[in-house]
Amino acid sequence: MQIPLTDPSSFEPLLIIGLGIVLAFGGATLMKRAGIPQILGFMLAGLFLGTLGVINDDIRSAMFPIVNLALGMIGYNIGLEIRKDVFRGRTRQMGTILVFESILTFVIVTFLTNLIVANIHIAVVFGALASATDPASTVMVIWERHTKGTLTETLMFVLALDDVVAILLASVAISFATITYSGSVLLTEAILATLLELGASSLLGGIFGAGMVYFINREDDRRELLEFELGLIILLVGLAAWLHMSAILACMVFGFVVGNYVQKEKDPVCHTLKVVMSPVVMLFFVMVGASINLSNALSLTVILLAILYVGGRSLAKYTGAYAGAKITKTPPLTTKYLGLCLMSQAGVAVGLSLLVEESFVAAGAADIGMLILDVTILTTMILQIIGPIAASEGLRRAGEFAPVCVEGRSSTPVATVPLHGEPTNKSSPEVYDDESISP
Repeated sequence: MQIPLTDPSSFEPLLIIGLGIVLAFGGATLMKRAGIPQILGFMLAGLFLGTLGVINDDIRSAMFPIVNLALGMIGYNIGLEIRKDVFRGRTRQMGTILVFESILTFVIVTFLTNLIVANIHIAVVFGALASATDPASTVMVIWERHTKGTLTETLMFVLALDDVVAILLASVAISFATITYSGSVLLTEAILATLLELGASSLLGGIFGAGMVYFINREDDRRELLEFELGLIILLVGLAAWLHMSAILACMVFGFVVGNYVQKEKDPVCHTLKVVMSPVVMLFFVMVGASINLSNALSLTVILLAILYVGGRSLAKYTGAYAGAKITKTPPLTTKYLGLCLMSQAGVAVGLSLLVEESFVAAGAADIGMLILDVTILTTMILQIIGPIAASEGLRRAGEFAPVCVEGRSSTPVATVPLHGEPTNKSSPEVYDDESISP
């Protein structure tokens, strides 16, 4: 019997998947103990396996369906968090803030990165990716600290729709960039095709959502609902990929319809998928980490782009949110600290960057796609450390932490939170840190 330890690339797919999940779990545990978001641990596990050659280009290509499925699950999860009640009476105010912070981020990051790449077609892709804000790690802070108030409500709205704007911008930017290299279609045709694709994706997601709502409102067996829910997401992602639609947008609309039109007493059923989706999302970030080319990622060009990207994005997010809130006469504390809560970047930006890489490879510009992917992953690692800390500080300064009395002391509640920031059981025991909260 031969054990091919000298050739990691020959490992069985199930062995690679198992290694990925176990190492990702170990990395996440270490990151959590260090107070760093666990997503970074997932990506480091992937980087380790990629460096060893366990996950090579062939393995990544073979496992791309898992990437698509994870993006669909992330989109569905975001859609579930968008509540139509939030729009009532505050649509203009929150919409103005959203437009200011996302568009300003797009413009500033596009301008700054163009100073290095000297190619507006590539720079607009960086700008579009930068507009996305990670809801998972920020919502995790909200759940851990039990925050409540105007800032929290505004933040949830912006987090939910920020990624919708990013998907729209990225889709147009990808079309704008890749036609330069493929030369197959005109820009106007590409943009019209993109808008048609997004509209069709939204319609498809809405149809699936209506079917899910109809079934949930008539079924009480949660186990059957979980199977049906998971099956619909897989079917929707597969159908979107087959029809060349946006799987993440379709699933986001799917989640929005389900989250808002299911009977109230059955609403918890919609969140049962979160129990089983973590391993898939783990593998997604493992694949992301394995995509990193260390020699390229540590090159001067990538480092300079990352510095400009992080600096420009952070400035634009804060300034844009502040300006939008100021114009709409939002309460002072929300105006002052909202921008601090928008620094995180993860799932959507990284997922879109993988789609960008695939698009550039198809257009015959694989090196450009890899450059964009390397910069996005490096900046995500940085922002996943900065973002949650900034969000926690902004919410604390706004006075929206919920104090809990423990042995006569005011302490911060920290609920046990899974990957996507929502406790699996809100009544589960809580762990409290030792930091006293001052208003």
